[in-house]
This record gives sequence, C-alpha cells and structure tokens, in this order.
Amino acid sequence: MRVATEEEDRLLQKISFYETDIYNLENEVMLCESEAKGVREQRRRYTVKLFTVIFVCAFLLILSSGYLINIKGDWRLTMAIYLGSGGLGFFAFGFLVYTIFYLIKFFAATSKSDFWTTIAEKIGVDNLDMKETSNLAKLSNLKQNISNNRKSLDENTAAYFELKEKNDRIFDEEIASGKRKPDFNFDAYNSYIEVTNEWIEFNKLKVEHLKLSNRKKVLEKDVEDMIYNEDKCKQSIIWCSLLVLLHVGTIIAFMIASNFIEPELAPVLRIVTVVFYMITGIVVIIHLINFITKLPYISDSNFALFVAEKLGIDDTKKDLKEMLAEIDTTGEKIKEVSEEIQRYKDMFAKNREENFS
Repeated sequence: MRVATEEEDRLLQKISFYETDIYNLENEVMLCESEAKGVREQRRRYTVKLFTVIFVCAFLLILSSGYLINIKGDWRLTMAIYLGSGGLGFFAFGFLVYTIFYLIKFFAATSKSDFWTTIAEKIGVDNLDMKETSNLAKLSNLKQNISNNRKSLDENTAAYFELKEKNDRIFDEEIASGKRKPDFNFDAYNSYIEVTNEWIEFNKLKVEHLKLSNRKKVLEKDVEDMIYNEDKCKQSIIWCSLLVLLHVGTIIAFMIASNFIEPELAPVLRIVTVVFYMITGIVVIIHLINFITKLPYISDSNFALFVAEKLGIDDTKKDLKEMLAEIDTTGEKIKEVSEEIQRYKDMFAKNREENFS
C-alpha cells in the first residue's frame, strides 16, 4: 500500500472538481429550461389576450354601428343615452382606446425590432425576445461547458490511471528490490480507500443519482402544479358556461317582458336589451377563447393538440401524461443506480475486510 503522490493528488482534485462542476452546471441547465418555458408561457398569454381584446373591440364597434343605423323614435334621446356616461358608445370608445394601448404593449413585449425594444424599455415592459435570446445564449454556453468538462474529466481520469499504473509498477519494483519497506500507519490505513477505476465510477454514479433525484423532484412539482391548473381550467370553463346561460336566459326574459310592458317603457327596455346583447356577446367571445385556450390542459384530443401547437401552449394534458411516464422511468433509473451504488459499497467493504485479514 502506498500513499498517492502530489501529482496524483492534483489529478484526483481535478477529477473531483469536474464531477462537481458538471453536476452544478446540469442544475443550471434545468433552471434555464424552466425559464425558457416561462417565457413561452408569457408570450402565449400575451397572444391569447390580444385575440380576446381584438374580438371584443370588433364586436363592440359592429354592435355600436348596427345600433346607430337602426335608431328609431327620438334619435336625440337615443344618442344621448348612447354617448352618455355608462352608455354603449362611451364603453365602445373606451375599449377602443384600451385596445390601442394593449397593442402597443403587445408589440413592445413580443417584437424583435429595435424600435419596439426601445418602446418596451420606456414603458417598463420586459421584451420577451431579449429574455429568450439571453436565456438561449446562456443555455448554449452551459451545455458547451458541460461538454468541455466531460472531455476534461475523461482526459484527467485517463491521465490519473496511467500515472497510477506507472507509480504502482515502480513501487512494486522498489519493494521487490528492498529499496522500500511496505510500512504504513494503521489508523490512516483504517480510513483509507484506494482510488481505482471502480471508485471513479462510484462517484459518477452518486452524481447521476443526485441528478436523477433532482429531476424527479422537479417533475413531481410540475405535475402537482399541472393537476392543480387542470382543475382550475375545468372550473373556469364550467363557470363561464353558466354565465353565458344566465345572460341568454336574461335576454329571453326581456324579450318575453316586451310583450307585456307598458308602451312608454318600451324604448327603455330596448336600450337595456341592447346593453345585455352587448354584454352577452362579450361574455360569449371570452368564453369561446377561454374554452379554446384551456382545452389543451384538460384534453389530449387532436383539436386540443392543434390549438396547443398553434398557440405555443406548454404543460398540456399530453405533457402531463408524458411527465407521469417520465417520473416512473426516472424512478426505475434511480432504483437501478441505487442498486449499482450499493454493489460498489459492498465491493469496497469486502476489499477492506480482505486487506485486514
């Protein structure tokens, strides 16, 4: 038994450093991939809201135009109600202004041009393209560092065993020639673990076990969040459906009431009915968009997959099933790695016993 030389010790330190650094870099890669998923989710939300705002604005403008064209009776009273505070015209004009401001915010957040990037900085909006580009550059750099570290790890491991084999041969020759005596400190030897190729593989397995365990924890947390989100999506669709039915029922009630109401109150009822038409139309548009965008979270049908692909929706029902399958696969890998680690531990313990006997 001989003590490792300083050169061997330096190589062992490098091996340990590269193994630790690879593990840390792989954790950073997972964080970058999670951040990239968050950027895609932000872009999807911006896009869905854009469609909602444009459809609602278009509906209000069309309804307003049709309402004005079909003015009957006292047009001055109707126009006063239409343009007055809380009237249909005031609401439509206000939503038009909101739509314009949202379009500016949307392009500032999603556009790649320098002009909109400057606008984003001025209005305090994060430009998603800049965030994505920066994140992709960081991710590419991390993967390159991991590749370089793995190459360096293999080179240093090969150099270590080549040097160890050379020094072991010299040591054995000196022992055989009587130049050196095989003496050692018993206490030091009692805690000594010879560095072999098995020892290197044992440490690699421990790193792999930690990586798999962390991956499994991340997947389990993602699955938990996705199941919670699936329940929220189902509730959202149900409540929106009930709201649409409530509005439709109210309009039917107004239509029935128009046959029994006093003639002088008929203009007021028509205005109220138009307002409810407007609100119901907005609710129906929001419900349809809400249903379409939430369908991929509760279904893995072809239509749901088509919507997810076109809108760039992540963490869908299909993804949930794949993650559950990956959790099972990762669990099996962890079990296999744990068994391999235990095999090495048993082998090291057996070698120690043989050295003491």
